[in-house]
Parts: sequence; C-alpha cells; structure tokens
Amino acid sequence: MGDQDMAFRKRQGRMALRLCDVQRDPIANRALKELMHHYTVAEEKSGLALTKKAGNMKLFFYDLDDLHQWDFIHNQEMVKEIERLHVLLPTIHQQRESWKVRALMAEAELLEGTAKTSNNGGCQNVSDLRYASLKRYLAKQFHPDYAPGQGIEKIVRNEFFKEIWSEIDRLDRGISATRSARGQSSSAA
Repeated sequence: MGDQDMAFRKRQGRMALRLCDVQRDPIANRALKELMHHYTVAEEKSGLALTKKAGNMKLFFYDLDDLHQWDFIHNQEMVKEIERLHVLLPTIHQQRESWKVRALMAEAELLEGTAKTSNNGGCQNVSDLRYASLKRYLAKQFHPDYAPGQGIEKIVRNEFFKEIWSEIDRLDRGISATRSARGQSSSAA
C-alpha cells in the first residue's frame, strides 16, 4: 500500500485498521495475539476481519479502540477468574492436606491388615509398618524439599525436620541394635 492508498483512506473520513497499525500499538497487539489463538486474521478494505478457526463466526475490528476495548474486557474476565481461584485456594490446600492424611491412614490400615494375615510375627510387623508410615508422613510434612510454605515457615519446618529426624535416626539405631541382639540370642539357642 502506497501513498495513494493512504490518501484514499484519509478522503474516506477515517483510516481502515491494518495489521501494521495494530503491531505498533502494544495493547492492540497483545489483544490481537490473544485472539489469534482462536481466529485467523485478514486485512479488508474496512479493517481487520477475524474468522473463527473452528466454525464460521467473524469479528470485525475497524479501529484500534475496538481492540483496546476487547483487551479491557478480557483483562476484567481474567481478574475475576484470578479472584475466584484465590478464594478456592485455601479450600483446595485444606482438601489436599486432608487427602494426604487419609491416604497415609489408608496405607497404614492396609499394611496393618497385610501384617495381621502374615504368619511372620504379626504384632512386631504392625508396629514396624506404622513406624515406617509415620516416618514417611513426617518426611513429607517437614523435609525441606517437600515442605509447604515459604520464608520463615519453611525455615521453621526445616528446623523441626532436623530435630525430629535426628531422633528417628537414634531410634533406628536402637531398633537395629535390638534386632541384631535378638538375632544373636535366638541363633545361640
């Protein structure tokens, strides 16, 4: 399009919207890029025509302000959606934590049922399984790589983990020593 076309558009009273006009305007360009996910764009004499990729719906934009208005409405919808998600976030977090606890409890019950049906000294196995389940739960709640929270909360959880895990290590060493002593005494008999 040359100078003659520009002069023709000025004589018409307004200039038709072109892609190069949209690309120079950051807001209109952002709106058009968002629309192009679902529409194909074509320049027409009167402005831009957007045709829906799935179907035959068409949108016509004659001025940059049309794209600015679409962008404004789209941003308002996004803000509403973000607010809705912020309201749901605590509920979802609480449900996730509840499901974690339920899963750990179900796992412990399953392991307990499995241990009771085995013939290998069921009572000792049940407590071992519960202990292992408790260790997994504590690791998921307080280990620095998996602990929820940020900032000071994460630091505090990390310190709890160090303290709890050192006690667990101490108990593990005690259990191992007890088992090996039991193994030696039963082999001596």
